[in-house]
Amino acid sequence: MATLEKIRNRAGTLVAVVIGLALLAFILGDLFGSRGSLFTQNQYEIAKIDGNSVPYQVYQERVDYLTELNKASQRQQALDEQTMEGIREEVWNEMVQEHVLGDKYESLGLAISTDELFDMVQGRNIHPIVRREFGNRQTGEIDPAMVVQFLKSMDADPSGLQKQIWLYLESLIIRDRLFTKYNNLISKGLEVTNFQAEQSLASRGKRVDFSYLVNRYSSVNDSTIAVSESEIKAYYSKHKSEYEQQAARDVEYVVFPVTPSQADYVTAEDWINGIKNDFVTASDPVQFTNLNSDTPFDGTFYKKGELQNEEIDQWAFNAKVGDNLGPIFIDDSYKIAYLVKTAQLPDSVKARHILITPEGNTQEDYNATKAKADSIFAIAKSNRNFAKLAEEYSQDPGSASKGGDLGWFNEGAMVKPFNDACFEGKKGDVVLVESQFGFHIIEILDKGVPAKKVQVAILERNVIPSTKTYQVVYQKASEFAGLQNTYDKFNNAVQEQKLAKRIASNLKEGDRSIAGLDNPREMVRWAYRAKVKEVSTVFEFGDNFVVAALKSVKEDGVAPIDQVKDQIRAEIIKDKKADTFSQDITSAMANTESLDDISAKLSLTVQNADRISFASFSLPAVGFEPAVIATAVSAPEGKVTGPIKGNSGVYVVMVTAINTEEGDIASEKQRLASQYKSRSFREAYEAIKECAKIEDKRSKFF
Repeated sequence: MATLEKIRNRAGTLVAVVIGLALLAFILGDLFGSRGSLFTQNQYEIAKIDGNSVPYQVYQERVDYLTELNKASQRQQALDEQTMEGIREEVWNEMVQEHVLGDKYESLGLAISTDELFDMVQGRNIHPIVRREFGNRQTGEIDPAMVVQFLKSMDADPSGLQKQIWLYLESLIIRDRLFTKYNNLISKGLEVTNFQAEQSLASRGKRVDFSYLVNRYSSVNDSTIAVSESEIKAYYSKHKSEYEQQAARDVEYVVFPVTPSQADYVTAEDWINGIKNDFVTASDPVQFTNLNSDTPFDGTFYKKGELQNEEIDQWAFNAKVGDNLGPIFIDDSYKIAYLVKTAQLPDSVKARHILITPEGNTQEDYNATKAKADSIFAIAKSNRNFAKLAEEYSQDPGSASKGGDLGWFNEGAMVKPFNDACFEGKKGDVVLVESQFGFHIIEILDKGVPAKKVQVAILERNVIPSTKTYQVVYQKASEFAGLQNTYDKFNNAVQEQKLAKRIASNLKEGDRSIAGLDNPREMVRWAYRAKVKEVSTVFEFGDNFVVAALKSVKEDGVAPIDQVKDQIRAEIIKDKKADTFSQDITSAMANTESLDDISAKLSLTVQNADRISFASFSLPAVGFEPAVIATAVSAPEGKVTGPIKGNSGVYVVMVTAINTEEGDIASEKQRLASQYKSRSFREAYEAIKECAKIEDKRSKFF
């Protein structure tokens, strides 16, 4: 019974322990699980702004939205990396501004009313964004009717693209206007006092001429100055704030370039020889070129001396249509030239046009635009006033106001359909052609003096590295990375194999470029994950394989003493030299007011500086010396002043003349007010961002 009683008494404790462990397991399971985990939340946090977490998903959704708008408006299936980076940066700046200023706008009661928005879009105070999108690029003038027409057709667009674009433009306008209002509040609160203006005039208007001596630090060899470890530690402790640094990485790397092998040259030569007969006997050499050549057919008519190669140029102007030349080897490619046409054509043409562009991307839009162009074309051909038609109907803002006049232009200056119509037509012709911009009704006004020109089809085979060549170079790079897997091995192998080691210094976490490498972003990201002296695996950047070693690491905050020891030693040496030189100068200055006497005692040359003010950046023949300039401008005339510790040595100065320029207080106040206002627009926002303590973690994702 006693045993049963003990079990019964301890059961409560046991149950409590079991339940406690179960609850702990549940909490930890949730904590480390895929949903609701603190670690997961942190893992997918792209930024922390003013204490607020910004999830990666929220950021990426906005990037995707803007990406789709750009692709649709540019009619592209994909955007290049440079454009994508610009979009990511734009979204980032938007989100930062929203987080750091959103609450401030609200607390100050800043908002944009419906009437105000209308005024910026269609009223008297058109916003610059609307002018940029709908205005005449030459004059900057905007036709409100164009905006109204766009808004009316917006809901009729089945794709919804126009509406999405407009909503985005509206958001940009509202955000820019709020930002401007906020900055205006700050700038309106800035005031310049009479005292400030007087001080500014005094400092700007006062210029001095002075003579000086300088005992340069370089006159004593650094090796003669002893510096102890305790001195370095004491200096570091006292000047820690001077060694604040941003995170950075120094990377050393070797490049294994992928270049064509001898076999690749043979393959290209065999291909061009094997296809030559088919090319020169083809019924349509232009189509054959477009289907088989590494570069498409260039339909431009060239005059003598304009073709890409002198040998082809000489041949073309002595050959008959249908003749061929080659294969010849030029600039790492094998070429066969075929003379397609010869013609007597002018170098330039003068023309005017009426451009009619579709309002949307549908077939109905296209058909309506073509019908409109056909109608205007018929009117233009019937000798109606072409210039008046252009002013009324042309949608080319650059030429419509000038009656469609494009002036004189050279061969190839316009898109191909437009170009061909102008150069192959006759003076006085009115023609209708279609290009990627829409329908062009063109009148050829005049043509230059005709000259013989040739049109040549060039079948080209570039010598490029084969897959096998890539594999060979990759194997070589992989072998290097595998065997030289420590920093010492890496450097020894570089010397033994006589490889060219490159250095990428001071890489920031968000850097996206390294000279000589194509999109090396992944190597930068690796440098921030790796440990010091770690050697990477193989990176592929364009036609280069790269193996890198992380040489050194700088973390955010105060640099460790070992990292700045050499810099500190140099400063201590300079200070010791300055102390010695100052004592020598003080002794030489005793019992004399003559700069020449001091010069003789110290064996230093008297030098002169003229018209120096507080705003001066440097001393002639010396360099940046703010302490010396400040002392000289403040010193009395005719009195020897010193010693002054400068950047390049210790100085003694004597002012020989003081020149004062009078100024107007009111004008100076206005100048300072304008300066403060322009600075406030940038510096106030930067100060707010700094206080918000923004943690940018984008580099973990991109």
